[in-house]
Amino acid sequence: MTVSIPSVPTLRLVAAMAISVATVFARATDGPTTRIMETRMESGIRVEKVADNLVFPEGPVWHPKGFLLFSDVHGKTMERLKPEGGTVTWFDRGKKTNGTIMSLDGKGIYTCCFSERELLWIDAETAEFRVLANAYKGKPLNNVNDVAIDAQGNVFFSDPKWGAKDGDLQGVYRLRPNGDFSLAVEVKDQPNGLVVSPDQKWLYVARSGAHNIMRYALHDGELTSGTEWIKLDPGDEPDGMTVDKAGNLYVAQAGNGKLRVLTPEGKTLHLIPIVNRMATNCEFEGGNEKVLYVTCGGRDGERTGTVYRVTFP
Repeated sequence: MTVSIPSVPTLRLVAAMAISVATVFARATDGPTTRIMETRMESGIRVEKVADNLVFPEGPVWHPKGFLLFSDVHGKTMERLKPEGGTVTWFDRGKKTNGTIMSLDGKGIYTCCFSERELLWIDAETAEFRVLANAYKGKPLNNVNDVAIDAQGNVFFSDPKWGAKDGDLQGVYRLRPNGDFSLAVEVKDQPNGLVVSPDQKWLYVARSGAHNIMRYALHDGELTSGTEWIKLDPGDEPDGMTVDKAGNLYVAQAGNGKLRVLTPEGKTLHLIPIVNRMATNCEFEGGNEKVLYVTCGGRDGERTGTVYRVTFP
């Protein structure tokens, strides 16, 4: 579904605005049919569904060869988005992968694995993989969830625990280029989406359980001075995030299915409805920051998951 959305100051007017359907058409592909419906509003932001019939899309990453890859967590595959819409399976090893990020050299994909609670490195050409981390101090990790990388090649990944009890360790782990693996910072309340600011000064951590985004000072791979950067609305449940060159954050909100765009000062520029619930993650179309893909999860055992493309004017 393609929807053009007003910016936040005009959102209150949406209910009074007439939505004109410009085009409705079905596109047959080798895989599932993707039905695209376009509507337009004042701001010129367009949202269109480009893939469906998925289980739980997550972890989108733009491949150096010019296509979008993403995890279908409960489908146990990674899918490649076709230019005409729909998907083809790219990685099929029976693993429930989640968040992903490309290595600095573009040769590999750092990939969170939900089912085996491990961090993987997947060859971007052959899709062969190896396990990089699956335990800390002899104990299995909780739920390896999302991943980020800084300009020095330090890889950070979140490890939340749903239904955590007192004493359960949740946090963000760091894998250095030399292989050193350690806990970078302990973070309670389900640390989820991660992103490094373009100036390399900050690591942002979305906390799904606290409905906020934390910000940690980043220097030489070390995280210090963690503070609550922004408190979101109850029920927002921030999930995966990305950032543009200007430092604006794009936050997929699982609780209400919206995409929130925040300035580096924490001001909301846009709050864009995508689905009713479970907007899980987002990624730009390579260097084109006018086009953003948003993954949206369905239910385990059902094929109601989708991927949307958001185009900014």
